[in-house]
Amino acid sequence: MFLRVSTCFPPRVTRNRFVVVFLTGVVLLNEWISYAFTATNWPIISNDSEDSVRVLIAADPQILSIQSEPFFPSSILTTWDANRFISRGFHLALWKTKPDIVVFLGDLLNDGSVASDADFNSLVQDFRSLMYIPNYVKHTIYVPGDNDIGGEGSDRVTPNKIQRFYSIFNQSTTLQYKFIDFIQVQVMDDVDIKTTTVPHKDGRLRVLLSHIPLLPITRTKAKEKVLQQHPSFIFSGHEHESFHFAGTKDKAQAQEFRVLKEERKIWDFDASKDRLHEVTVPTCSYRMGKQQYGYGTAVIEKSGLVHYTVLWLPSRFTQLWLYLISLGIVFLIFLPFLLRVVKNQLVNLCHICGFTLGFGPKYHRVTSSYLGFP
Repeated sequence: MFLRVSTCFPPRVTRNRFVVVFLTGVVLLNEWISYAFTATNWPIISNDSEDSVRVLIAADPQILSIQSEPFFPSSILTTWDANRFISRGFHLALWKTKPDIVVFLGDLLNDGSVASDADFNSLVQDFRSLMYIPNYVKHTIYVPGDNDIGGEGSDRVTPNKIQRFYSIFNQSTTLQYKFIDFIQVQVMDDVDIKTTTVPHKDGRLRVLLSHIPLLPITRTKAKEKVLQQHPSFIFSGHEHESFHFAGTKDKAQAQEFRVLKEERKIWDFDASKDRLHEVTVPTCSYRMGKQQYGYGTAVIEKSGLVHYTVLWLPSRFTQLWLYLISLGIVFLIFLPFLLRVVKNQLVNLCHICGFTLGFGPKYHRVTSSYLGFP
């Protein structure tokens, strides 16, 4: 009954065994081998001196919930897969970089801004379990995005949303670590979200953290917020892409722009000069519809040098297509067997009903006495 699939296999390899081995190989390739290969090929920024700070940056993870996903019950599977992909990539990046500081650049949750207080607490607990921070990380910074507190379209920023975000994450808008002042700047909408002003001291680098890119903004009020902080360098998210903006520190206006797409590339910036650099970190979620996604990592030296790279993740879309193609191959392998089963069932059905078919053996018409009639 079983058919041998290929002469490349031992004589007793049957169709069922081949399918099991084939599907197991596809799962191993998608879920382990591709990640291991990707992580081993990530560039390494080698600088572990006391005069440097290693930072891992996650932008726009937008952890999903089944409430926002359509087509229940498939939403359970799609939500689980998207969140699991983000979590796996994050922990690989942690293992690779061993950062001192972890920064989340906003849009932590997909439904944070529109959630009730109880639902928001539940979503944050899910986020913490997915993005677990190990003990060797000195500090974690959570920057709110429009999906967390509003600020895009009709979803307005409110004092309650701001308060509950900073409260549940136990956050301040500033963090001083070694020679760096990390300062959050909020410019979403025209809502006045107060930013703590850290006194400017010589010899300290001032790194601004914003969900929305700051240098491209033309609003006067937003520019004033940036200039008040005397920035040395800026990290931002929101765009879901990997960008670099540059301008002068006295104007904080983008004069140069380029896309940072290269793999295994380390970019070097000097934050001690008059040039102001802003790096926009790409999203780490494949559900944002981008072809590339990953985590940013930087080593910031006391001298002002900033070494930055992107830890690009394997393409989940390619992996999902591979699953679909594999299921199609399995279907074709079993198709002759399925057709034989259908044919036999039809023959049996026609035998009972007393019909003669054009394929298979012919059967005599069933007499009325066989059917139980007088």
